[in-house]
Amino acid sequence: NTIEDLLMKVLRALSSVRHSRLLLIRNNISFLNEINSVNQNWKSNSRIFGAAIEMWVEKNLNCECSGVFINQKANQKAYDAICNECSKKIQIKASKKIFKPNKNGELKILGSEYKTTLKSLNESNGWDLYLLAYNLEDYKIEQILMIKSSDINEECVIPRKKLGPNARRAGWQGCYMSFNWNDSVNVIYNKLSFNKTN
Repeated sequence: NTIEDLLMKVLRALSSVRHSRLLLIRNNISFLNEINSVNQNWKSNSRIFGAAIEMWVEKNLNCECSGVFINQKANQKAYDAICNECSKKIQIKASKKIFKPNKNGELKILGSEYKTTLKSLNESNGWDLYLLAYNLEDYKIEQILMIKSSDINEECVIPRKKLGPNARRAGWQGCYMSFNWNDSVNVIYNKLSFNKTN
């Protein structure tokens, strides 16, 4: 009974921490300040919103160890931020569209350079993947998903066709990443779920 009581206390504590984290995120879903902090000379929307989302993550999301994620240099390959406490690496991907599974129950997203991605998975226990969907009109976060490094392996990485000889980056090969939605995808925040329950 003592062990069971202790386990229940731990579970309640974890649930309380998760609930507090969700409330904190819900109250800080705007990334307008981060948009205004991005280099005003940039022209690419994907670059602008990507940088703004990375800034937002650094300010608003903590590592599971309660450490703070510190953004890395823009040219850092494979990962975007690292925890200042446990050194956990994370990769951040932003999208103007909500992430959702296909009819086969798989979440498929665009990855980075194929060989670089494979190499990064075999170094330092890989990285966690954070997926954030945002609204273009009001500059607010609508969804945050997380996939643990333990669920990211070489089988998840699908090579794309190399760019042809006439392409600006001839020979470059990107990849897709595919995950089982039910087994690998952890929902941290979803605007729709709050709308349904509150």
